[in-house]
Amino acid sequence: MSLHQIQLPSKPCNLMAFLELDKSSVLKAEEFSGSKSAFIWDENGELVAKQTIVKYTPTHAYCIYSDCSDEVAGKNIRVKEDEDAHHLKLVSIETEKENRRLLPLYVQFHTVPEARPAEAHLVDRLAEHALGRFNLELKKNVTHDSFVESDSWRDEAGFIVTDRNRFVYVTFKTSALLPTLTPAGTKITKFSAKDLEAVSDFDTSVCGFTRDEAVEFITSNSTVFVAKGNGVVDGVIAGKGSRIFALYGETMEIAHALIKHYIIANNLTQVSFFTREDVWECEPLSSRRVHRRHTRAVPSSIKWSKTTSKKLRFFKGRGRIWLMAGRVVSRSALSVRAEYGIPHCVRRSSGSQSSTYGHF
Repeated sequence: MSLHQIQLPSKPCNLMAFLELDKSSVLKAEEFSGSKSAFIWDENGELVAKQTIVKYTPTHAYCIYSDCSDEVAGKNIRVKEDEDAHHLKLVSIETEKENRRLLPLYVQFHTVPEARPAEAHLVDRLAEHALGRFNLELKKNVTHDSFVESDSWRDEAGFIVTDRNRFVYVTFKTSALLPTLTPAGTKITKFSAKDLEAVSDFDTSVCGFTRDEAVEFITSNSTVFVAKGNGVVDGVIAGKGSRIFALYGETMEIAHALIKHYIIANNLTQVSFFTREDVWECEPLSSRRVHRRHTRAVPSSIKWSKTTSKKLRFFKGRGRIWLMAGRVVSRSALSVRAEYGIPHCVRRSSGSQSSTYGHF
């Protein structure tokens, strides 16, 4: 072993558990036109790794790591580009890692080794494609969620920032959940094509920017119910079977009315979604920790300090629902993620009585 090489550490990651979250999505990110995928193939043309990124603002994207074979998992590999820069060919699998501490400082900080984990090769190319190179390391952020932690995902792929909140994936028995809800007597109807413009306008007013394409995608691929008051949209819920993707409303009572209507309309015995930890009164049937990491920073637009009571707040995340406690008393933006890989911002309405409870 040369002075520029060190033995690779052996701290195995549960590969199947790490990929499980991204594999479990009902709505697939690659089916959305705003996504881009990158692949690594071996010499036999077999897929060994796949990653998808979805851009939702000029400075923020969401990463989905859905495939990685045991052949390359946890190993440093060399790759070369095919004709398409997002289709890489596996050149070699390394058993030793370069010790870059012996290299000049400018080389250590401004170059990357040729042999790196598959996830590092893929995310670099996808981040540049989605967000561009200008100020990529300073002002642009990529987010990822998984059921287990991975050292290489943190140290090599660059997801070094942990989220300040703790998230879980929960399943509730509807017989236990329904009695804890306090629904409003609002009119709820099934989404139809004529509602698309109104729902898109409501989505724009909630998140702060136009996402017409994303709204059309999720309304075309899930069961959607709309809450209306005085002829305007006051809330929306979207899901598929027992999986709830998105839930938002102007008040907590409207959000509760939507989820109750969804459960009854689909005759469900249980529902599953993602949420902040310890905000539901109802005891879940099951609860599983989710680890969220970012490449640059925790989105600072989330104003957790603006919550003042222990009422439920719903914020939808990548195929699930993020919930927080409290009532919002001023206008602020939230960054979270969607089932099909599209993160989103939720803008909470001004005034002590107007709140947003969920979002896709």
